[in-house]
Amino acid sequence: MKQSLQLTNDWFSGKAPPFWLSVLDEYGYRDRNMEALEIGSWEGLSSHFLLTSLPKAHLTCVDTWEGADEHKDGTAATAEVLSRIESTFDQNLAPYKYRLTKYKGTSFSFFEKNPHREVFDFIYVDGSHHCDDVIIDAVKCFEMLKVGGVMVFDDYFWRHYPDAIDNPAAAINLFLRLKKGRFKIVRMYYQIIIEKQADRY
Repeated sequence: MKQSLQLTNDWFSGKAPPFWLSVLDEYGYRDRNMEALEIGSWEGLSSHFLLTSLPKAHLTCVDTWEGADEHKDGTAATAEVLSRIESTFDQNLAPYKYRLTKYKGTSFSFFEKNPHREVFDFIYVDGSHHCDDVIIDAVKCFEMLKVGGVMVFDDYFWRHYPDAIDNPAAAINLFLRLKKGRFKIVRMYYQIIIEKQADRY
């Protein structure tokens, strides 16, 4: 399936699919009508994986398609790649446009315009990797996740910023402490997958 896509890189296939497939089967998502949310879509590889693996799912993709810090400083992408990220995403996801909602903007603006609780069955958090953004994404996405739903945090061990507190793990660890007793960890490796077990007490 991946071979049919236009991709300049693949940060997804090596760390996610085997674990995700086992979780999707464990939660019976493969044959369910469900709502999924993705914060950070890039060229659409993970979006494509979700839509092909979950044939009855509707997916909402949130991205600026302008790149994050690591892309804009040239560490993870060239200016040429950045200039065509959105058009590449559109091309890769064109066959699924009727099961896809594309929101172009920051995750913060998405949350402001969609202040709904317990909407999604599955959420993938892979937007900005700066701690300040990750903690907002984590808290707001948890609000939007249904009780019994699954949320995936990417890049738990990612290290880009010199100060460790600025990297995703600092925000994810804080979130897990804040929500202790309201989730269970389903898988933990380079990504952390949790199941929401309770909303606010």
